[in-house]
Amino acid sequence: MTGAGPRPAALDERVLGAGTSARFGLLLVLIVASSGSMLLPVLMYFRPGSSTGCLLAAGVDVDRLGTWGGTLRTTGQALAYLPCIALDDPPLPWWQILLGPAAVLVLAAAVASVLPRWKQRPGLCVELAGVDRTGAVGTRVRELAADRVDRVPALFVAPAALTRGGAVFGSNRRPRLRLNGALVACRDTDPDTFDAVVLHELAHVANRDLTVTYATVALWRSFLVLVLCPYVLVTLWVSVRLVAAGAPLFTAMNSRQLVLPVLTVLVISVVRADVLRSRELHADLTARRWGAPLEHVWATMPVRESLRGVRRWADAAMETVRIHPRWEVRRDALADPAPLFEVRALLMFLIGMIASLTNYHLMWHFVPHMAMMNGWLYQAVGALPAAVVSTSTALLLWRAVVRATVLGLRCPTGVRGGLWLGAGMAAGSVLNGQSTGGLWLPVGWWALGLVVAAAVGFTCWTAQCARLAATVRPGRSLRFPLALGLVAGWLVLSAWLTWWDYYGASFAHGSWFDRGGAQQAVVRWFPGTGTVRPDTTALMAQVLPVLRDVVRVPLVPLAAVAAWAVPLALWAAGRPGAAPDAAPGPRPPSPRPPSLRRALGAALGGGALAVLGVGAVHLWLHHLHVGADRRGGLYAFSYAIWCLAAIVLGAAAAAVVAARAPTFRLPAALVASGTATLLGLGCTVLLMSTDGCLGPLAVLNGGCGWRPAWRQLQGGLTFHLVIHTALLLAPVTALLVTALAALGRRVTRRVTRRGTPRRVGSDPVVDLRSGRRPGVLPTIGHGTCAVALATATVLVVADIHDQLLTPAETVTPATQAAFQQSMGLPTLAVTPDMRRRQVRAWYRVGGRYLLEHAMADNTALLKALTEAQHDRRIDVTPALLATVRPLCADLRNVASWEPYYFQVPDPTAQASWHRFGTTALAAGPSCTEAVDRADTDTFLTSMTDLLEAARAVLDASARVKQIVDDPKDPVFTRPPLAPPQPRI
Repeated sequence: MTGAGPRPAALDERVLGAGTSARFGLLLVLIVASSGSMLLPVLMYFRPGSSTGCLLAAGVDVDRLGTWGGTLRTTGQALAYLPCIALDDPPLPWWQILLGPAAVLVLAAAVASVLPRWKQRPGLCVELAGVDRTGAVGTRVRELAADRVDRVPALFVAPAALTRGGAVFGSNRRPRLRLNGALVACRDTDPDTFDAVVLHELAHVANRDLTVTYATVALWRSFLVLVLCPYVLVTLWVSVRLVAAGAPLFTAMNSRQLVLPVLTVLVISVVRADVLRSRELHADLTARRWGAPLEHVWATMPVRESLRGVRRWADAAMETVRIHPRWEVRRDALADPAPLFEVRALLMFLIGMIASLTNYHLMWHFVPHMAMMNGWLYQAVGALPAAVVSTSTALLLWRAVVRATVLGLRCPTGVRGGLWLGAGMAAGSVLNGQSTGGLWLPVGWWALGLVVAAAVGFTCWTAQCARLAATVRPGRSLRFPLALGLVAGWLVLSAWLTWWDYYGASFAHGSWFDRGGAQQAVVRWFPGTGTVRPDTTALMAQVLPVLRDVVRVPLVPLAAVAAWAVPLALWAAGRPGAAPDAAPGPRPPSPRPPSLRRALGAALGGGALAVLGVGAVHLWLHHLHVGADRRGGLYAFSYAIWCLAAIVLGAAAAAVVAARAPTFRLPAALVASGTATLLGLGCTVLLMSTDGCLGPLAVLNGGCGWRPAWRQLQGGLTFHLVIHTALLLAPVTALLVTALAALGRRVTRRVTRRGTPRRVGSDPVVDLRSGRRPGVLPTIGHGTCAVALATATVLVVADIHDQLLTPAETVTPATQAAFQQSMGLPTLAVTPDMRRRQVRAWYRVGGRYLLEHAMADNTALLKALTEAQHDRRIDVTPALLATVRPLCADLRNVASWEPYYFQVPDPTAQASWHRFGTTALAAGPSCTEAVDRADTDTFLTSMTDLLEAARAVLDASARVKQIVDDPKDPVFTRPPLAPPQPRI
């Protein structure tokens, strides 16, 4: 920015808080989450039970766990897999899962209470009163502490320490100050050094950073002892046993189990060191405000020589883990605390990596009870890391943006920080295996691009909200706008992390939908008579499953609305005026946002366009003259989708118009797009609810009446899908439009201004507002925010019941069949030995029971028919019917297991087993009905079909025995096990 007047050299580093506590909280959450997830393998190693048998029976290659094909095999056969796991490998009770974090927290509390006593032990230091006989040193310390700190720390001295330094330790409630012997000795000869050191240590007490600092130290040491050491020992022992058994050691999953603790230690060490260095700089600046002669102390410090080559890189690497900044950095920070406002690339990268690692560790707490997970539990897993990550990131960006705005500097856009944040999240997702599974690298690289794009969008949005608040609220506190931005950022990041955990990461594995199966699934999702006009089923089959997954995230409506309601609320509450109170001097002119009237005008235009588009859809479908009995199913769904397209088109048009503003283009586009979507949805719901009252626009009904849209479009949750998707696409459209507009302007400038001098400064000062803001605009803005947030809240509350359903409650034969149809159930290419192990497991956990049961019924049926046969004809007598009826019913019951139980891992055996199931399921009921009606022809036909089913089950059994190829195998000699009973 260019400034007309003098520009202040620095800004108070305390503006909007230091942000170090948020980063300490980030470390605390990561350590606690890691404690639980890394102790789970240790606990499971010492307990009976194994999931290997169920995985093999499902057709998974246990030597290549984590591949997407294996995930499809277990998810697509959940009706059998979930009860099998519950029987063979019952989950750990919750108290054992939470034992790790609880033990670490208890030990950390004990260490935190003992650590101060250890630091003041007699062998290291003594109380100052025992050494300071005259009391001059203690008196001077108390004089320096007066009116500066709430609590004067207890004083100790380390007589053997030969440096002129000190240290403060303990807690905020009970601080302790230890002075080195050399510092006490120089009290009379060099009082400036004494005062500077003591004031610096007292600044730590005033800044209240003792408790969180030493709590982190205690928690970290407890984590090392209770979690890290047992985890490494058990992992190494398991690896040795795997190698001894002939399994490969350096697989992706085995390597990650060893790399994960190293990565966790490295990330925690670097971030902790960064926070502690910032803590020292804040203490320096606090002491400087108190008049501490710090320059006197640092003037005697030697200036380090410049390094080159390898030594320079090595020193830079060591700098990341130093807990005290270099002297030259401390000297420069006194002149200008710019380093405390800098959005550093390494820190953003590490915050992104911590987000992925914390999310991964938290998810592992729930893996043993995955069958009991519901939408809100998944949301809770994403909400906790989102809270600390969004707070840390937002504080960094807000501080940097506010400083730049106040001092007239170029404001950070958030793009660079977002790229590093997204890179850290993507790298963490790859390193912890969330996006790769059992592979070294992800299959769908484009999914990681989504991670980076989402991070860039989040940081750009945060930076623009900060700049908007600092510009439109001069002279007023920014605490409330910051809190508003933190809550909205938390909602946005929570929704994103939940979607990525539950759905998005699977795309990186290589997941996508089968085109033909997805088309059939779409038809099944929207039952009723009616067809698509025009036929767009193929297109919807590729888009609809993704949209359904996104809108299933519980907080999506609130997050989508908050993304544009917060800028609107900040904008509406702003006013022109003087510089913020934080600016210690005259403030140069800065760009102001264009009038709110302009953004709302674009929103009105976009909303009108959306309503016209919906009206055009009504008019078009009305003239297709679809009969009253054909207006349901896919017809109603296609009508809703075309209305959604019209609303999105209107929102996009509003965003395009608003993004042409000279400044604050992203907030303008968000406000315009979101408000236009709200207007379009309101008018669309009204038109749908009164459908039939306007003759030329009648689509679903022939007569006039009030029929709420959410009741007319219940099939397949159509109304839910439309309104959630419209709210979600409003901010997404605004971000895309703004990004494309910015890219187009950059390209245009390079073409038209090549060879011309580069303009220095930021965008020109543009103020399209009048000097006196009309009172109606803030009212409209706040009213719009209230309506939008109320609508989103109602949608979230309305979905609570569905979001509380668990897989054990929602997985049914119909949903399992739909999943297999839309996603596919591949037969994995494995070695002959692995195929034998899979088929043997299938036979052991229930397949033998079903096959032998079916063969016994077939034998009894064949015997009864043979005894009733005379002259190559079967005499259908009452005795035969009475004998055969229970056999038919039992065969039907056995065949009914075929859709529920695991598919045979061998394609040939599975084809025979499936032929038996479909044939017996159809012939069994026909047989019993024929017996009840004494229908001889139908009875004989069903007998032919059942004999065909008998041949199929014999083929399946023979194929299984051929693959296992060992008559002495215990799977043949032991009693057969009944298959686990699915929850139907």
